Parts: sequence; C-alpha cells; structure tokens
Amino acid sequence: MKIVKPPKLNKGDTIGIVASSLPVLPSFRENYERGKKVIYDLGFKIYEGETIGKTRWWMAGTPKEVADDINAMFANKDIRAIMAQTGGYSAISVLEHLDYELIRNNPKPFIGMSDMTAYHLAIFSKTGMVGFHMDDVTFGFGRVPKEGKEDWVEMDKQFFLKFLTKNEAPGIIKPISEWEEWKKGKAEGHLIGGILEYHRILSGTEYFPEAGAFDEAVFFWEEVGVTLHHIATTLYKLKYMGILDKISGMLIGKIKYMKPPREEEIKEPTAKEMVLDILKEYDFPIMANLDFGHFTVNIPMPIGIKVSFDTSKKELNFLESAVI
Repeated sequence: MKIVKPPKLNKGDTIGIVASSLPVLPSFRENYERGKKVIYDLGFKIYEGETIGKTRWWMAGTPKEVADDINAMFANKDIRAIMAQTGGYSAISVLEHLDYELIRNNPKPFIGMSDMTAYHLAIFSKTGMVGFHMDDVTFGFGRVPKEGKEDWVEMDKQFFLKFLTKNEAPGIIKPISEWEEWKKGKAEGHLIGGILEYHRILSGTEYFPEAGAFDEAVFFWEEVGVTLHHIATTLYKLKYMGILDKISGMLIGKIKYMKPPREEEIKEPTAKEMVLDILKEYDFPIMANLDFGHFTVNIPMPIGIKVSFDTSKKELNFLESAVI
C-alpha cells in the first residue's frame, strides 16, 4: 500500500472541528472552549463544522449528516486539518457514508483518538492516508490540568507542532511516565493500531486494513472501560486472523478503568500476565504503559509512519515525518 502523507500545517492555517461522534454536550462545553483557545494560542484559525451544536441520541446528527460534515471539511481547500471535538460510540455508523475518493484526493491531517480509530483504520484501508491518533479538542487540548500534570497541555502543544508543522522526522521521544519492558527486544516498522476494541469491531468488514497492511508493522493499542477478558478475546481474534504472525513489535499505551468480571469469585491476572500468556509463542518485543491513550498526554501515533523502539532503552524513535 502506498502511504499518503498530508501537507504540513503553517501558522495561520485553518483547522476544522467536527463532532465526529459524541456531540458537544453541555457538560463538555467548558472543556471544548478551552481546547479551542489552545488552537488559537498555537496560531491557527478555527472553522466549526455543521455538527458542532447538533445532537441526536449519542451523535451530533444522523450518520449521513456527520459524514457530510467530514466530507465537506476534506473538500474545503481553506481547511488544512480536521480535529475531532472528542470520541464516543458512533463512528462505525458513519463509515459507509464517507467519500473515500474525495479524501484520497484531498489529504489532510484527521486528528483524534478513541473511536476515531474507526475513521483512521477505514481511511487508511481505503486510501492509504496517514491517520493521526492523538489528542482531540475537548478532552485533549481542553482537559482540566490536575495537580502535578499542569505541563500536559504544553506537551500537547509541542507534540502538535513537532508532528504537524515540520516535514522532518520527529526522532526519539522519551518517556513521560514509566514505560515498561514486557518482552525484551528491538523492532522497526510502520505504525498501525489505535483503541483495541475497534480492531474487533471492524475486523471482517471492508473498513479493516487488509492482512498485508500488518506485515512487519509495529502494532500499537490502548484500551479503556472494558474487562480484561474483553481485551483477551480481542487479542485471540487478532491471533486467529494471523495478524500477530505478521507484526514486528507491539506498543501498549494506557489501559484505564478496567471493569471487574461479573463473577466475584474469579481471581484475575494482571494485564501484563494475561497479555504475556496469550502472546507467549511470539518473539516480537513488547513495550507497555506508553504515553498514549485515555486520560493521559498523548504522544502522536500516526498510522503508516515508520518507527523503531528498543525496550531496554525505553525509547520510541520516529524515523520519518508524518506530513510533507
């Protein structure tokens, strides 16, 4: 697959904001406005899409309306990047309505995480365009700084500029928190991944990348709000699909707010014990607790971009730029 990189951003460019999943709920408004201010402070203009202000169930409009907003953002030559206001639950319903030829012909950074993984994987599989798994407007840029984490917003700003305004390799990114060596080794390959749940949801559909997209890839994932056995069954599904036979390494981000099993008598393993047991027959290295995922500062993880990592050095090295 040919990787399609979007053009880099320049100060003064316009960034479009879409409610690609959850609407801007009243309880989100303060965070949303704080996130917009960060974008302005970085020197960019903002264009709010038609979905901002709309509410329908757990969406900002019907699936077709959300897709129309996203398609319009890609078609608008004045908009140089698109950011999700936040994630949610409904991205999968929008995929059939996206204009993938339009997107292929108008590449631009499409930024967000959580169920934005559905968009990133679908667009990557249909067009080869790099998808930007990184902080969104409302709960990334707009997060309320907590004690001891006041520098997170500044980190987000610097990551945004490093990955989106420079057409040079970002290079080595050092740990912000304590990264963990779960299986020793070194690996190199292009990134592919996102929130793990959407690899289960999209697999078997036309919106999931073909098996070859995982050849020698560095597979990254994070998860939130599910049980350990949910993660286990998803990893087994990837195993049975042959995907784990193809990858060169695995990077695991934050695993947050795990639900207990329904059966109180069950004694669960740790996440590390479970993952290593499922993956015991594979030789690829695994580094975990990296700084991407929910409720953390997010190191950008652009799908399709080559990286290398060394578990003993606790380093992640971005070998090429994500933009041109």
